[in-house]
Amino acid sequence: MRALPTRKLDKRITRVWRLSAVVNVLIWALIVLVPLGIVWLALGGAGETGPRTAANILGLIGLGLLVFFVVAFIVFVVILPKIRWIQWSFEVLDEEIDIHHGIFWRKRVIIPLIRVQNVDTKQGPIMRANGLASFTVATAAGEHEIPGLDVAEADALRDHVAVLARIAQEDV
Repeated sequence: MRALPTRKLDKRITRVWRLSAVVNVLIWALIVLVPLGIVWLALGGAGETGPRTAANILGLIGLGLLVFFVVAFIVFVVILPKIRWIQWSFEVLDEEIDIHHGIFWRKRVIIPLIRVQNVDTKQGPIMRANGLASFTVATAAGEHEIPGLDVAEADALRDHVAVLARIAQEDV
């Protein structure tokens, strides 16, 4: 079996993944906890001390969901971005692009340059704020993205792969 690619993503991508995870966890927490809190308050909140009132049950459900979102925050914001960065690697060779990523389901893609139809770079607002860009390779089978490259590196990689793909297609 061939060795894994050695080039890594820019470490700043972990910041982008963390910020994205913070936004996602907060939005989902608000979507779930705010309506639950409104219903809990409408039922009288914690005013009644009966053992099985609907408000008490909703209060316990809300507390459980709050704990769930705190754990989700820790996992998705603190732990997973670092592991995700460690697992990401790629290599651009003279005849192919080798991409390896994934935590639980690892994926290895080797893209022959002769199959490359289009190369592209893109930036969203969070990536732009961190000075990063994504490099995308399109083939007839689909698109493959390498996220989290320095803007200059992504542009240079785009230009380099475009030249290599043109040479590979001219050789056929």
